[in-house]
Amino acid sequence: MANNNNDDEYNQFLQTHQLQLIFNNIPRHLYRRLYEKMKNEIFDSGSYFQLCPIDDDDELEKPYNPERRYYVSTLKNVILDPEKDENAIFLIDHAWTYRIKDARNDLYSISNLYERMTSLMNINSDLKEDGIELILQRMWKFNQTYTLTSTQIDPQLDTEVAQEPYWYIMDELGSSIRHSDTNANVYCTSFFFEPTQTMFTLLYPIVRIEQPYSEIFRNFVYDNSSILDRNIKLLPWQRVNYRKKVLRSLTIEHCPEIFTKRLQNNTEIFEECHKNDLYDRSTILIEPTKFDKDHILKVYTDHDLIKQYLTDQHYQLIDNYDQADIIFLKKQIQDFRFETLHNTLINQFPFENIITNKELLALVSRRWKSLYSSSAVENDPYIDSHESPPWLPTTFVLTYELPQFAVYFQYREDQKIDNTWIVKPINLTRSIDVSVTNLIDTVIRLPESGSKIACKYVSTPVLLKIPDIEGGEVKFDVRYILLLRSIRPLKLYVHKIFWLRIANKPFSMKQLDDYETHFTVMNYRANTHLRQMDCETFITMYNEQHAQNGETWSVIEQRIFQMFRELFHCATIEEPPLGIGSCVSSRALYAADLILELNNNNEIQPKLLEVNFAPDCDRACTSHPDFYNQVFNVLFRDLIDEQNVIDISV
Repeated sequence: MANNNNDDEYNQFLQTHQLQLIFNNIPRHLYRRLYEKMKNEIFDSGSYFQLCPIDDDDELEKPYNPERRYYVSTLKNVILDPEKDENAIFLIDHAWTYRIKDARNDLYSISNLYERMTSLMNINSDLKEDGIELILQRMWKFNQTYTLTSTQIDPQLDTEVAQEPYWYIMDELGSSIRHSDTNANVYCTSFFFEPTQTMFTLLYPIVRIEQPYSEIFRNFVYDNSSILDRNIKLLPWQRVNYRKKVLRSLTIEHCPEIFTKRLQNNTEIFEECHKNDLYDRSTILIEPTKFDKDHILKVYTDHDLIKQYLTDQHYQLIDNYDQADIIFLKKQIQDFRFETLHNTLINQFPFENIITNKELLALVSRRWKSLYSSSAVENDPYIDSHESPPWLPTTFVLTYELPQFAVYFQYREDQKIDNTWIVKPINLTRSIDVSVTNLIDTVIRLPESGSKIACKYVSTPVLLKIPDIEGGEVKFDVRYILLLRSIRPLKLYVHKIFWLRIANKPFSMKQLDDYETHFTVMNYRANTHLRQMDCETFITMYNEQHAQNGETWSVIEQRIFQMFRELFHCATIEEPPLGIGSCVSSRALYAADLILELNNNNEIQPKLLEVNFAPDCDRACTSHPDFYNQVFNVLFRDLIDEQNVIDISV
């Protein structure tokens, strides 16, 4: 009876973990022993492997792993055969699991963690503060990653579950395994065991290991990258002087071909980002029903705020999707032709993710140079080659442009120019999985947890003096609501009501991982003060503090509106899949976030941060209860006058 129960549990294990087993290429004959080890938490690697101190004269793999004090070898009589030995799979424990934003606090607050990490990473420091800084730098040579459902997602506000990365340091044995390009004989991978909700790292041989005291090596970079990309991905484990030598040999003068990629019209990249869509590429010409101006429009929506605040008598909220004149959803509509066949007005445009996806936004914005400028924008050969517009922080799409980023990073380091970058996932909001760093190792390794872009961090932002914040001025950013009514011709409006997001601590470039210094989105973080300010108060405060030399808010706002207009010109100049698709039934509401930069000429330059679909407009509704009435009148009744909007189409 017990055996039957064990078989049932094992079969359940196979069913539940099938995708992980296949994805990690775990040999089938290891499945049952793996199950038994995870179920009973059997850590038997000590019977097979040992830690050995590294000899300073050891020449093997000399360029790599200078921080490691030990290496791992098999014991004298151990033979590991990946094809026959059913026990040849081992569990490695995790010494530290964390989210990047929590790392510093963990090192202060978790008992014995600091001491364990300094020993594991070969750090000697008299001061704990200095030791922590070294750990935060060196941990990227030891980090591994996996993703879990984000705790920052609100089921009431979000339609999709977001995955957030966790990073971890393996125990002393796992962390002492060295890298080899040519001698790798084991493979390590993370594996989530559902019954106990535990993440393990698995180690198993990939070749037969039979020599006594064989050193164990793994390959730190397993992928199908080009040789150049692979060499860049290995730089975090190289000695600093070697890294600099490699990157200085790849400059724009020595290797101009690296910098001639033009990704803004690369159909394959855009196709990849649209691969899950059912968009019809041909222009949708179906003419929606013309409604009389007094017609009551039936609205189907999943937005709670719209249900609460859409009170205009010309709209009627209904629960039947098929009877709606207007469908206004948070969830992405995929089959546009099907929806518009019903003469329905919808709140989305085909291929609009070319501005809401951060990767595509960066590429689309590079069309600015061909539309508006034919000469260099800055005295920087890399920026000129990159074709970045002045209103977008210089951005590298790390999936395709990791070598270009790394070479440019080294150029800025050699020029002694600020080299702080903000690394963002391409499709998450609320600052989830966003990191600010001046470490090249961090930027190179962060994409292992999901596709990322690296944007030049605005290190000289326009700051605001807030009366109740002591010690200096704080960073802020601004959110505008954009209303897109038509692509051909372009009909673009901006709502006059904008709102501020304000940091809680005085701005400083000292601790780049201090969230309340460098980030402004506070309303989704527990136990964090949310500072609110209406736009009228802000304008008064801004003009008092920054209106010298005629740089009043009204002047800055015109630059902001010009930036929005130029972005949509870039986004609509091409047909799908390279541009937003024209659809006469489509309307859209976007939130555009921006920051103000004080540039080298002491001029204020708006910098676009991101464009969001289905934004949270709670603050707009709270301060202006008529907000959604105005939005709907502009989008669906073509009423502009007295709707609190500005036409910025031309």
